[in-house]
Amino acid sequence: MEKPTTEPNAEPAGRDGNAGAGGPTPSPAVGRPSAGGLSPLEIVEALGREFFAALDARDPRRLRHTLAANATFRAHPHSAPIRPADEIVAYFGTVVSSYPNAHWDVSDVIAAPDRGAIQFVVREYSARHGRELISEQVAIVRVNQGKIVSLVGYYDSNEFQRVFWDGE
Repeated sequence: MEKPTTEPNAEPAGRDGNAGAGGPTPSPAVGRPSAGGLSPLEIVEALGREFFAALDARDPRRLRHTLAANATFRAHPHSAPIRPADEIVAYFGTVVSSYPNAHWDVSDVIAAPDRGAIQFVVREYSARHGRELISEQVAIVRVNQGKIVSLVGYYDSNEFQRVFWDGE
């Protein structure tokens, strides 16, 4: 007997109340192109990558373009939010100023139609240590109407302090 196949991101058969009749039902937003030709998954991935590319390029206009006007940012879960978008851009302006030679590189994105997890690496060469200082981090984004509405950072702040400030 041949195993039934399912599309990536498809709802399990029967979840829509059809008791599996007709096979898997794709979730409503998956695969439907937007006006720009990208599917919701592709939009989330592109926004996540573009946010960090703009940060790396130190381009506040480009960074602002990824954010909804009412966006919120939290450096850590449960920390006070920074909002609106212009304040988030100003905050990241201070971040890039504090690390003038740092680079932000996205290593992976896991996307759903309205949210994504972006794994990225912050790298900065240290002449004192004769090597790059590296911190791996994750950001969770929520997206609505083609803009990031929420961004929450997840990283080990003790590790970051030790590597970038205490000179591990």
